[in-house]
Parts: sequence; C-alpha cells; structure tokens
Amino acid sequence: MSLKHRNVLAWLLILFSALGWAAGQWQLGQIRADGVQATMPTEITDHTSPNSTIAGETVSTTYPTQEPGNMVNTEETMWPTTAPPTPGTTPQPHSTGDTFPNHGGKPLTERDASRQILGIVLCLLAVAAGAIAALVLRQGRPFFGPDGVALMLSLVWLARRRGLFGGDDIVASFILTLAWLLTIRELWGWLMQKMALKWCLISRWAGLWKDPRWSLLSLSLWPGVLAVWLCLMLCRHSLATRFPVVILVTAAGILAVSCLVRYGMDLRHFGLQLERFRHGRPITVREGSFSGTEQQLLEVQIAHEEAIRTAVTGERFKVELIANVSHDLRTPLTAILGYSELLSQEKLTTTGTEQLQKLTQKAGYMRGLLESLFELTKVSSGAVEAKREQIDLIRLLEQTIGLFDDQLTETGLQVRRHYSMTEAPVITDGARMHQVFANLLGNAMKYALPGTRIHLTVKDEAERYCIRMSNIAAYEMDFRPEEITERFVRGDKARSTKGSGIGLAIANTYTASVGGTFRVEIDGDQFSAIVELPKN
Repeated sequence: MSLKHRNVLAWLLILFSALGWAAGQWQLGQIRADGVQATMPTEITDHTSPNSTIAGETVSTTYPTQEPGNMVNTEETMWPTTAPPTPGTTPQPHSTGDTFPNHGGKPLTERDASRQILGIVLCLLAVAAGAIAALVLRQGRPFFGPDGVALMLSLVWLARRRGLFGGDDIVASFILTLAWLLTIRELWGWLMQKMALKWCLISRWAGLWKDPRWSLLSLSLWPGVLAVWLCLMLCRHSLATRFPVVILVTAAGILAVSCLVRYGMDLRHFGLQLERFRHGRPITVREGSFSGTEQQLLEVQIAHEEAIRTAVTGERFKVELIANVSHDLRTPLTAILGYSELLSQEKLTTTGTEQLQKLTQKAGYMRGLLESLFELTKVSSGAVEAKREQIDLIRLLEQTIGLFDDQLTETGLQVRRHYSMTEAPVITDGARMHQVFANLLGNAMKYALPGTRIHLTVKDEAERYCIRMSNIAAYEMDFRPEEITERFVRGDKARSTKGSGIGLAIANTYTASVGGTFRVEIDGDQFSAIVELPKN
C-alpha cells in the first residue's frame, strides 16, 4: 500500500473511531440520564414546605445548597428513590412489566439493554479502529509533528475550559477523541523515526524558507513566543488551573530549542564542507537542514574534478601529439632544406631557380612553425619554468619594434607610442615577453589596414603594468574575442593573409606562464591586444 493510500485509510479510520466512540458514549449516557430521571418523585405535596408526604411517610425535602463551581449529584442528594420500608415488612420492588437487572438506581428495560449493548459495541469498534489507524497504519510523514500535537491539545483544553463545548455532549466527545487519536498516531510515528527533530512543526516551517537567515529567525522567535505565552498564562492564572497547558507548551518549546540547536550544528557542518570544497578535499553529506545543499555541492565537486581530469587528459594528449608530430616532421624538413641548399649551388634555369626559392621559403616557414609548436608544448606542459630577471619593459618594447622596422616600412604602418613613464622596471622572463610582443606586432602587421597606425600604450597601474596594442583591421572581424586566442584559429577565415593561427595562442600561454594575463578586445574595426604584467 502506498503512503498516500495508507494515510487516507488511516484518516477514515480515525474519523470513524471518533464518531463511534462519541456515539457509544452518548448511548450509555442516555441510560444514565434515564436512571436519574426515574429516581425523581412523581408526586410532591408541597414544594415549599420543609417536609412532604410520600407513600405515607414524612420525608425531608430540603434542597441542598449549590455553590458556584461545584456540581451536585442530584441522584444522591436531591430526591430519595423510594420511601423507607416499614419496620417488620418486606420491601416490594416496582413492577413495570419485563425488567432487567437494576442499573443506576432503576431496573433496565429492554430498550435500555439494547442501548447499552449498542454503546459497548460502538466503543469497542472505535477502540479497534483507532488502534489500527494510530499503531498499525502509522505515520510515514509528519502532519502536526510532536510540537504541533502538543499545541493542539493545549488549545483543545483551553477551549473546553472556556466553555466552547461541553464535557458530556456528543460534539465534545468527538473532538476530544479525534485529538487524542491524532496525538497517538503522530507520537507513535515520531518514535518509530527515532524521535527525529525534522518531524517537528517548527523545523518544517523553517525549511520552507529559501534564505537561511529567515529560517534561523523563525527558529529563534518560536521559543520566545511560547515563553511569552506561558508567562502571560501564569500571570493571569495559577499553575494548578493551567498545569496541563503549561506542560504541553513547555514540551513544544523544548522541541523548538532542540531544533534551533540542531540547525546550528547543521550550519556548522555545512560551513566545514564549504571549507573542504575550497581546499579540494572530499565532501561528506549529513542528513539535516543543509543536506540538499551539501548534496548539490558534492555533485559540483564531482563534476569539477571530472572536468579537470578530462581537460588535463585532453591537454596532455594534444601536447604529446604536437610534440611527436613536431619531432617526426623535423627530420624530413631538415633534409629538404639541406637538399635545397645543395641545389642552389647548381646551375638551374630561371624557372627552376624560382621554384627552388619557393620550396626553400615554404620549408623554412614549416620549420619555424614546428619550432613554435614545440616550444609552445613545452611551456604548456610546464616542462620549462619561466625565468625571473629584472628588465626594463620600455626598452624591451623598443628593441622588439626595432626588429620590425623594415617590415613596418614595407606595409606603410606606423607605431605610435603612448608611454606614461620613461622606465618600467619589472621582474619577469625577458625572452618569453619578447616573443609575446613580437607575435603581437607581427599579428598587427599581417591583419592591419595598410597605411594606418598601430597604437602602443603602456600604463602604470599600482602593482602591474598594462600594455595595449591596437590597430584597425583590414577585414571584418566576425569572431569572438575569447576564441581568437585558441590554437590554429585565425581572424581571417578566408586565409588570404599569411599566418599560422598560433601567434595569439603563444602570447596567451607565455603571458600566463610568467603570472600575467592576456585578453583581446574588439570595438568595431579596432582590434586590441592587452597584456597585464605584475611588477614583481
């Protein structure tokens, strides 16, 4: 049976039990009421005289005084059941036809016996149905919770004390029976769950808030509200008159404080798991207020480790592939260049000489590309550590620009300097940064619009230097800045210009190897490469 069907059946049995018990008690109460009425006299000679004559005897008819708040048993003090027997004679019972054994001061009629049997049967069925609903079909999930049923019983008790319903009518019996059955079922289910605090009403109420601060506030205020309620009741009434409510509300308050303490322990455990996640240590998930969040954090940690493992594996594969290919291609290229040099010493036709020059040029380009790839793989894999030496950044930039003077003149490009200082001392790897700036300047000359200017800006920003190289592109840049720094990605997708597509990738890798950052910005037709280097 599913949990939903079990709960529906249990609620139906509880309602049947409460109705059955109330009906049974009402049937038995009717017999007692008839017994009281049968003991009252049928003839009273004088209601006002202190003595009246009944069956030839003088009987005192003094009415007992009823004090406020005290109920008087009318069966025992108000009226005598029969006249006292005359000495020497045998008392004669009443003769009313068929009778049953005496009950409550009068003989039972057949109708009263039927009512008694029906009442007892209804009560027995109610007990059986209540036991099945409360103990057999026990709670799988909390509804009121242990603190909830405590507050429910206190409210029922206060309502009865206020006279909202009587103590002997069928409605009162139904309400009280229903409250006790719900209480037994909730407490039994709570015990079977090893008295878990997550069953408490206040704990589930705090769990509804997505913001942990609101959850903590609700847990903190609830014991205070219960304490104020207790103080107000004890100030207005004595402990003896409100003792059941004091016990029930105190129990609910103790459970609320326990939930608050458990919430604090769960919060501390969650903080420890965040610290473990930050240091890369395994996360443990504990059942509590933050178990869902801890499970999500664990899944993020697993996914993060898997992503790192995949990235490292892929990067290692690419590094090994490039290194092997570079090594395997280097030998035949060396042979091609050697034979080209030998052929250049021979007498060739004009066409043969031109073809040999093209062959030598292409072979030299491939050798340079392989050298760059080989160096890039060594830096990416961390096989070669960066050097740390003090250099002048302005002087390094001027030396790099000087190497490209002839090419700049051929392309009609001019370099405009924007330096905010004359010297820029920095501790870094000079060889790698020279390669970075050479690649950036070469990239600008390949893709810049002829006859335009290349702007080189150097700024001193507290603990680092910012170097920006900008130019106007000769083509439409339909790519994202982050993808252009990937290997073998070229801005000119038509490949109408020279270039391998690894110049910016080398600049990015080399800059990162010395602790700097590299990024690309695109503003319309303006392309900017930005390098940030720490001073130390």
